[in-house]
Amino acid sequence: MYHRSAQDPVVVGRKGMLGHDLPDSWWLSADSSPRFLAHTGDNSAGDGGKGHFAGSLINGSYAGFEPLNVAWPGVHATAFALQTNVAYFDQSATQFAGVGGDGGNWNAASGGSVGAFGPAGYGMIGTGNNGAGNGGDGYFSGSMVHAPVAIYNPVNIAVAGPHATADAHQTNVTYFDQSATQIAGVGGSGGNGNAASGGNVDASGSGASGAISTGENSAGNGGDGYAYGGLVHATFAFYYPINIAVAGYNSTAHAEQTNDVVFDQSAVQTAGVGGDGGNGNAAIGGSSDIFSSIFELIGSDVIATGNNSAGNGGNGHFAGSLVDIDVAIYAPINIAVAGYNSTAEAHQSNNVVFDQSAIQIAGIGGDGGNGHAALGGDFAMDLLSDLHLLDHA
Repeated sequence: MYHRSAQDPVVVGRKGMLGHDLPDSWWLSADSSPRFLAHTGDNSAGDGGKGHFAGSLINGSYAGFEPLNVAWPGVHATAFALQTNVAYFDQSATQFAGVGGDGGNWNAASGGSVGAFGPAGYGMIGTGNNGAGNGGDGYFSGSMVHAPVAIYNPVNIAVAGPHATADAHQTNVTYFDQSATQIAGVGGSGGNGNAASGGNVDASGSGASGAISTGENSAGNGGDGYAYGGLVHATFAFYYPINIAVAGYNSTAHAEQTNDVVFDQSAVQTAGVGGDGGNGNAAIGGSSDIFSSIFELIGSDVIATGNNSAGNGGNGHFAGSLVDIDVAIYAPINIAVAGYNSTAEAHQSNNVVFDQSAIQIAGIGGDGGNGHAALGGDFAMDLLSDLHLLDHA
């Protein structure tokens, strides 16, 4: 068996849909051995890589902030306790695992054409199963855990004896950022403007054929997402400042507390989501032209030019749990105690925001794209001169 490439004068200038050079053609002569195997498919261009993850991603943070401010004067004295706290707790996390890469744009994957002629039968011929610009699949198996704990409890105390003045001021500006973004087992999006086509098959002769496959081409499809396991986001924030002013006999106690606190415990959890299909892609099966005697064609195997896909959204698969547990405790205490013939004042101002929102997405298929073409190749069968025998049957 020998092959004749495109450099021979038989085949010249093969161009693809995007103007690129296609692989050389294969021609199998009458001297070839029977039942040969010809395979010019399984080509790929611009496909996103697959993402595989098995294990656990754990982000366990702990922050403790416990200042204590105390002023304790004696008899006929004045006590001032001033405390100002500006705290920012950044315990946020972004975790990605098992995410497939996005497919590229303007790629082409084409199977080479195959030509067979002669009296000998031929076996399997495959020019399909080409892929261009498809998003990679994402596989995740395991657990993602993000469990930060923040404790913040400043205490401000001023105590004055008889005939004294006690003053306690506390100002707290605190921000707890315990948000999390967890993405696992997500397929990559398909690219745009890609082409995947199977090579053409031309067969002539008197022998029975094997299977011919020019289909199974794909272009711009979103990758599938697989997630097995659990995503856990558990945050705990404790905030309870205490402000106390105690004045003795015939004295004045003044306690002021101002709290401006933000608890951001939001979470975005995405698992087992298929990638979106791209736009303007084409997947076309190669044509099959068969020239044979009718009586010797009977018994030929399957000829497949279909099952092509373009711009389809990937499938989403999820089995497990998405857990978002948020606990925030905020209990400021402001106390002013004055003795006999004294004045006690207690002022407390609180401005608190609790964001414990959660967005959980699991097992969602990707959206299909626009402007695609998925076509099965043409099939033509020409029966040779044995047809005249049917007139005498």
